[in-house]
Amino acid sequence: MKVSERMTDKPVTVDISATAREAAKIMKEKNIGTVLVTEGDRLKGIVTDRQIATKVIAAGKDPEKTKVSEFMTEDPVTASPDMVICDATEIIGENGFRRVPVVENERLVGILSAADVAMHARTCNACMENLFSETEKAVTEV
Repeated sequence: MKVSERMTDKPVTVDISATAREAAKIMKEKNIGTVLVTEGDRLKGIVTDRQIATKVIAAGKDPEKTKVSEFMTEDPVTASPDMVICDATEIIGENGFRRVPVVENERLVGILSAADVAMHARTCNACMENLFSETEKAVTEV
């Protein structure tokens, strides 16, 4: 099975010029903890609710003035829509990610979550083994 068959093809995004407050507001409205940062249709980074809490609020920065570009994770690891799901489980597991953006020809086309992979892994022993093996490595390396 390919990533394109399990990914969400309309990920929630914010423009690179958005503020932390705007990103947080979208997260609240959509009941999500991650937004992808884009410039046009190009992926520039990822922002999580935890980053807003730790890198903006706890750091004493003004969320109305702090741009997501100031604290986002730049150049995130990505998957491609043609990638086999088992390969995506290695990316998710070895990095301890919950979500991986999906990019094709430098354009954002979706997002793949650990939950998406888990649904597939229930019926694919190799993927299940990859997910657990890589997650275990990530946990023991910390």
